[in-house]
Amino acid sequence: MEKDDPEELVQEFRDFMAYAEKYLVLNKDKTGAEELLETYFAVQSFIRISQLYDERFITYFQKQRNDFHIKMFCLDPSNLLQKAGKGFKSRIFFSATLQPLNYFKDMLGFKPDDYTISIPSPFSKGQAEVYIKPLSTRFRDRGESLQPIVDIIKEMLTGHTGNYLIFFPSYQYMEDVYKQFKGRDLPIKTIIQRTGMKEEEREAFLEAFRPDAGDTLLGFAVMGGIFSEGIDLQGDRLNGVFVVGVGLPQIGLERDIIKNYFRHQNKNGYDYAYTYPGMNKVLQAGGRLIRSEKDHGTIVLIDDRYLNKKYQALLPEEWKDYKVLQN
Repeated sequence: MEKDDPEELVQEFRDFMAYAEKYLVLNKDKTGAEELLETYFAVQSFIRISQLYDERFITYFQKQRNDFHIKMFCLDPSNLLQKAGKGFKSRIFFSATLQPLNYFKDMLGFKPDDYTISIPSPFSKGQAEVYIKPLSTRFRDRGESLQPIVDIIKEMLTGHTGNYLIFFPSYQYMEDVYKQFKGRDLPIKTIIQRTGMKEEEREAFLEAFRPDAGDTLLGFAVMGGIFSEGIDLQGDRLNGVFVVGVGLPQIGLERDIIKNYFRHQNKNGYDYAYTYPGMNKVLQAGGRLIRSEKDHGTIVLIDDRYLNKKYQALLPEEWKDYKVLQN
């Protein structure tokens, strides 16, 4: 990994672009020209981003099987966002999931004299009945958690009709629980999110959530995916949401780089890299339920960490009047 401006690498890329331009002019109709053109534009983008490079970036090199990856990785976008907003009289950042506020102020480039305001939710606590099931969904415990999660679903949905979504932190975890669930032969219809779904497949997934269906449908989906953000299933199109885990990103090189960077900035590196982005996905997923003043339903948070003070502080006020599901 390199912290300094990768000028030598950028110069190599500039040389490549010069040769590629000449070749493409003379050989634009030859085999391989299209692939070369794609590479040319990718290199051009890399060079353009390199002009923004400062101490908030890092360059890393990674070999994956037979491929070699080079990436300029922005660890902290705050300075670039400040520069982008200099030409404006004001900038307004608005979201229902800007929690914790200090973290987002850091990441969005707030200055000490910038204003913040927290507006209470227009929805009442009574619209969502919130439950916490203290169960470990940590990676090492996931195999043992599969059957208990199916038991929780059965307990909460037995005797109830309607439409429900259950969100997982990864596709693999979702598919493992799905197999266990299907093996129980419960009288509940299911639909599952697949990787790389086409537009018509996404539309069919959402259209399955019909109001007043008369039976029970459970949709399996992943946090941070296409069905956990920006969809509106109002009224009886969605009656409840299960959230499995606290949304922590998978441990990996980039997350650890972010953790170390913010630790050296005297911040809680782990929270900046893992906890806060993870809980943001939780809030997005749970927020699919109540979309209007007339909506009502159930939210079930499945993880023992939700009883920890740190995680409870990150829950919306309207979720804090919860009930604990005992074993």
